[in-house]
Amino acid sequence: MNKVIVVNKPLGITSYDVIRRLKKVYKGEKIGHAGTLDPLADGVLIVLIGKDANARQSEFMNVNKEYVFTVLLGFETDTYDILGLIQKVGKYNKDISGVDQEFLNQFKGVLQQKVPPFSAVKVKGKPLYRWYLSGEIDKVDIPTKEVKVEEIELLDDWLINGADLESQILDLLEKVKAGFRQKEIMTKWNKVMGGKDLQKFRILKIRAVVSKGTYVRAIANDIGQKLGCGACTINITRTRVGEYNLSQLPADEL
Repeated sequence: MNKVIVVNKPLGITSYDVIRRLKKVYKGEKIGHAGTLDPLADGVLIVLIGKDANARQSEFMNVNKEYVFTVLLGFETDTYDILGLIQKVGKYNKDISGVDQEFLNQFKGVLQQKVPPFSAVKVKGKPLYRWYLSGEIDKVDIPTKEVKVEEIELLDDWLINGADLESQILDLLEKVKAGFRQKEIMTKWNKVMGGKDLQKFRILKIRAVVSKGTYVRAIANDIGQKLGCGACTINITRTRVGEYNLSQLPADEL
């Protein structure tokens, strides 16, 4: 069989969950995909069914991808998204200035991007996240990859009150049913968001077109580093892979 399926992956499940469900339909066939989406990401996922289709994996992996993602300023986590333990709470409110298109342009072009410590990239035969969870991340060198951000655009910028933000974060975390450390992470967010002085939070909505291997949550982390306040992603939607556009797809029931 040589079949390519373009799936609109819903939020809350892994890319392998999609494959696992399709294995029930295409029994005995080799099934793979062309680019992982994290549980907290949704959007375009290219699924390859059959030996011949899987032989084309690099064809789909090497094309540019477009993402639309939201970035929460003032929080730094160990995963660079809200599905992580908070490492730092910084300046977060409307006093943060200078976040405009000109500011974002510095993240455009060829970049040396440090791979997030919570990723499946293997070092010495073991995924980085396993080194981190075992407390041995300091024993390995986290690799840096050359990536290219073709386009980056600030779509929106707004303030949200603490109660609404807490509700949004906890709702998203609840959707990741199989999330490791989920109880610990939710407890930490509850504790931090309960601070009486944390009243307003700034969120950025960004669109980016990037090359193979680019982590948009790492872009969010870099934005926080540049601003000196910390930042992490809330939502990530992959809107396009090569010629395959999310707007052309129905919302799949998987």
